[in-house]
Amino acid sequence: MQLNRYSTCLASALVGCAVLSLSSSAQADVWVFEPSIGFDQRIDDNYTIDATDPDPVNASRVVGNLELSRESQAASYSGLARIDGLLTQSSEDSTELSSNKVFVLNTDINSARSAWGLGVNFKEDTPSRDIASDITDLGLVALDTGASVTQGQDVARQRLVVSPNWKYNLTRRATFETGLNYTKVKHDLPSPADIRAAYAEQINASPDDDLGVFEAPDELDDFTEIAFNLGFRYLLNPITSLSFFASYSDYTASTEPNAGVRFDFVDQIVDSRDSSIIRDPKRESLSNTTTLRVGLDRSLTPAVKVGVQVGVYTTNIDETDVLRDTDDTPDWSADRRESELANRLRTQEGWLANVTASKDAGLTQYRARFGVDVLPSAVGSQVESLEAIGEYARVLGPLLDFNFKVRAYEPDALNAAGEDEFSRRFLSFEPKLIWRFKRAWTLAGSYRYRRQKSQGATQSGESNAILFSIKFTPPSAIRDAAGAR
Repeated sequence: MQLNRYSTCLASALVGCAVLSLSSSAQADVWVFEPSIGFDQRIDDNYTIDATDPDPVNASRVVGNLELSRESQAASYSGLARIDGLLTQSSEDSTELSSNKVFVLNTDINSARSAWGLGVNFKEDTPSRDIASDITDLGLVALDTGASVTQGQDVARQRLVVSPNWKYNLTRRATFETGLNYTKVKHDLPSPADIRAAYAEQINASPDDDLGVFEAPDELDDFTEIAFNLGFRYLLNPITSLSFFASYSDYTASTEPNAGVRFDFVDQIVDSRDSSIIRDPKRESLSNTTTLRVGLDRSLTPAVKVGVQVGVYTTNIDETDVLRDTDDTPDWSADRRESELANRLRTQEGWLANVTASKDAGLTQYRARFGVDVLPSAVGSQVESLEAIGEYARVLGPLLDFNFKVRAYEPDALNAAGEDEFSRRFLSFEPKLIWRFKRAWTLAGSYRYRRQKSQGATQSGESNAILFSIKFTPPSAIRDAAGAR
């Protein structure tokens, strides 16, 4: 795909520039490469968390992984390249082979008073985010349900995030920081068979019937977001710091026009794979968000740290493009059109919060977070998200780790009409064991529970999954030495 080629070229160029321009400052250190290959197995009794028609799935995955890093006093680099082959067998005895790809690059360069960094993150995956992840990574939680969409539309997603940042120490206590986040998301189209099935369900027909020429049901929206952040931190004393942040983001989604808009047949787009499927031309949904936050971070004890951040946001939404010109709605009166346009403009205000707490007791670690934020999504608008995450980690032995995570999540779309068909309440928890039984071998197993209730559903859907992973990492004296430092 064009996005895929573009992101790959961009990432390669950034890697090359970083290595060539900065190799002289890091010659005293070495690159540490950590390749691995693994096999994952998942048995899930309701993969799509369907409340009325459970969808059992058996998924097998072979994954190749390459991590790299390099550290020096002036610079640090870290990266990840991952590709897998995922074989999924559903309850309908249908088998699907897909692949997920991940590329991550982070660079940080320090001088006497300033530091700048660059992050590049590219992913090509399906809405099954948690299957695409590596369960031996302790930093992950069940992310298959979130701000974008349910798993009901199982199509590939390409997500590119580029985030340069810069910090400058004004004094020993005061630091100014700024950053830019560019996010671009593109979705593949569902298969013609899936489109026919979705349309047939809407009209209470069979996909095998002669459905004639029909418009494809609602599909995911591609979007681009550019966010600019400014921050100021001040160290009140050795254990307490005060921070102030301001940000502005511009969000543009490519979405479907208003239901009242009518197009001539010659203006509609015919699916090249199935000429009976047509689509209306896309329109743009616009919104910009301004946020102001103030935060306080404090170390209560050498092992216990807390952080509190509160703020406000204002989002201006403009969806008038879905009613672009008078010719779109020839049967509307002037008063109705004026009213419809007015209903496509809205200003939303609200509160933001981020509360964190952590305790490092050596062999045992605790972490908790509660947050209210505004995030980009693939539902044609941004969402106000409420999220709570708790984590407990324990080293049971020199080669055995235990981890338990729980996550509660609720998104609400910010759109002009105030409607939110994608609103949901989601809960997941997962106990996990990781055993490094040999120098080069890692074994992991977990149980994952997920529960979700969508706004339009009368009951909650539940999922119970068993996950198993075995990974081989070739031994390396260089990596052993680097990890011992």
